[in-house]
Amino acid sequence: MAHTQGREHLRKTKSNKGQMRVVEALLASLVILVAITFINVFAVAPSSSMYEASESEKVGYNVLHDLDEQGLLCRFVYNKEWENLTAALMTSLPPDVYFDLTVYYLNDTVVNEGVPIRYGNPNIFETSGSVASVSYIVPGYQTNYDPKILVLQLVRE
Repeated sequence: MAHTQGREHLRKTKSNKGQMRVVEALLASLVILVAITFINVFAVAPSSSMYEASESEKVGYNVLHDLDEQGLLCRFVYNKEWENLTAALMTSLPPDVYFDLTVYYLNDTVVNEGVPIRYGNPNIFETSGSVASVSYIVPGYQTNYDPKILVLQLVRE
């Protein structure tokens, strides 16, 4: 009889262990769901204009640098291929980013005077609260040392 009671006790223990595993899994799932909900409710992407401007500056610099690495930027600037430069920037930048590029000599005179290198309405740069500005220097083209300063202004639509 003692032997039968031992088996019965063992069966109850095994069935209790299985039930506890199910309860433990349900509690763990509940904790994970609460954590995900908490993160989604309280995680807000920063929307300040400072954040947007710094991100746009990074994008603008990277685009100019990539065009420079490909040898296109210097060719477009020193051969005054403003249409090609405009097309390259339009292709390289995200479609919701408007730009205005001005090329300067070292004495601050404008190289592309009267020929805007622009995408978007010029008024958007004056009315937008967040304009990013990137300066980039190209030292020269082929063997000609003649530095030019590029100032790229970016605005998100």
